[in-house]
Amino acid sequence: MILQALARRYESTINTGSAIPFGWEIRDAVYALDLDENGVLHNLIPLERVDGKRKVRPTYLLPEEPAGRTVAIKPAFLCDNSKYVFGLSAKSDGREKRCFDKAKEFHREILSNANSSTAHGIIRFFENWDLENAAEHPIITSILLDKKTADAFYKGRFVFQVNGRFAQDDPELKLAWEKTRVLADGEQICCLISGEQDALIKLHGKISLPGVSMGSVPLVSINAESFASYGKSKDDPAAQIGEKAAFSYTTALNSLLKDENHHKWLGKDTLVYWAEGGGEQEAFTFSWLGDPKEDDSQKLDAIIEKYRQGLKLNVEKCEMERPFYLLCLSPNAGRISVRFFYQSTFEDVLKNNLNHYRNMEIAMSSNEKFHYLPPWILLSETTVKKQTGDASPILGGQLLHSIVSGNPYPMTLYNAILMRIRAGEKVNRTKAAIIKAVLIKNFNESEVTTVSLNQQSEKKPYVLGRLFSLLERMQQDASGGQLNSSIRDRYFSSACANPSSTFPILLKLSMHHIAKVKNPVYFEKLKGELIAKLDDQLPFPAAFNLEEQGQFIIGYYHQTQYFFTSKKDKEEIKNV
Repeated sequence: MILQALARRYESTINTGSAIPFGWEIRDAVYALDLDENGVLHNLIPLERVDGKRKVRPTYLLPEEPAGRTVAIKPAFLCDNSKYVFGLSAKSDGREKRCFDKAKEFHREILSNANSSTAHGIIRFFENWDLENAAEHPIITSILLDKKTADAFYKGRFVFQVNGRFAQDDPELKLAWEKTRVLADGEQICCLISGEQDALIKLHGKISLPGVSMGSVPLVSINAESFASYGKSKDDPAAQIGEKAAFSYTTALNSLLKDENHHKWLGKDTLVYWAEGGGEQEAFTFSWLGDPKEDDSQKLDAIIEKYRQGLKLNVEKCEMERPFYLLCLSPNAGRISVRFFYQSTFEDVLKNNLNHYRNMEIAMSSNEKFHYLPPWILLSETTVKKQTGDASPILGGQLLHSIVSGNPYPMTLYNAILMRIRAGEKVNRTKAAIIKAVLIKNFNESEVTTVSLNQQSEKKPYVLGRLFSLLERMQQDASGGQLNSSIRDRYFSSACANPSSTFPILLKLSMHHIAKVKNPVYFEKLKGELIAKLDDQLPFPAAFNLEEQGQFIIGYYHQTQYFFTSKKDKEEIKNV
């Protein structure tokens, strides 16, 4: 289903006239060889430009790079690295001469019938290039003297210019390459993707996915006997897929990965998304919906309010019934792992995201930067240094899948948050929101998972969480804010998991604090109300399970936020 959907994506770009032609691809280059029609190298023109503080390499529509170049010597047409163009490499391994000779033979074969000064210039360059003394050429020497330019020289790609014109733009060279592609012949099969007769392809094109150690690798491949099945070996085709279909899906996926409105990163995972039929508005809407910024709050508020009222969703002229696809990919050493593939209507994906934001909604302070928490913040909260990249490698994909599909949240996320709290971290808005959402979705909890304090709830874990917050506030008032270590630092973890061993101690301590607070009547009254909600027979259970620990934390967070709520808002909460 993944490959078929990507192939259809490519076909939709053909209908709009923006498709990359068969046998071509978008590639970057670092230098252009400035040649004349006699093949004389006059200069190496740097193509990189400075954008702010970073260097950007321009991209061009070029003949596609051949697959399977890891070991085999396979030259590319009109764009290649220093081994194939000059016979030079940073670490000489003895292959440079063979690479150059193969590139010379390859270009001579393709351009043999091309009648243009550009074709003649490229052929003569390969024929006249002094391979034995390549490094001593004045232009090459000047570049290799500087370490930065030398690194770019050896790691980058080169394109050709003849008399100031890019070779890939010459009609004669385009036609020569197209004829080469048409003449390619192989075993004819019924393609698994298109269902049509096509030439069988053994090596599929590479996907440029961030994080892959080799830069780009095929999505579909067989490169070890352990991955073979049904008597197949690593020398057999990866699947019964035709050449055109393989080109279609690889081209579509690479294009999506280069378009910022069609992919997002979360941790080490990349989420790629697109709408059927080339629907760009749906993809653009999802791009900000799935990763809301500060200035997206008003747009999301309006959509969520419509959804809350049960009104028909109509977002920025999006077609709600249009099929929408989400593909989560993860780099795995030299491979690409598919975390998940989800297909539904855009309306379904939209509603699942809105439900997620509603589940995450919880009382917060007025100085919060994000009204709606994007996934990367949730993921970062599971780490010690609050860095998304430090999160569990599989957690990002699991979280994204639960959001877009409406499935339960990964318990890995819930356990990671509990672990950070047990380690002594503060119960902030993000942690409380995650726990609230998991309680709703995974445990079907509704009584204590309100946005703000539920004063009527008598659930013991929730009440004890409120009581702990009250006892902490009493200690803070009694000390005048001058505390080296609070009861939260010393007792929160044990009170959350084993209340019977902790609360008797805390209540005894509160007797010392009550005499020093400014408003003892208020604290004693609230403490009495909370204790009255507990069972007289067994007020403090011996242990709480994971669900009850979450309820305890929500009660603690709600009560803590309530202490900082204005009198007007407190009256509104009381009347809910």
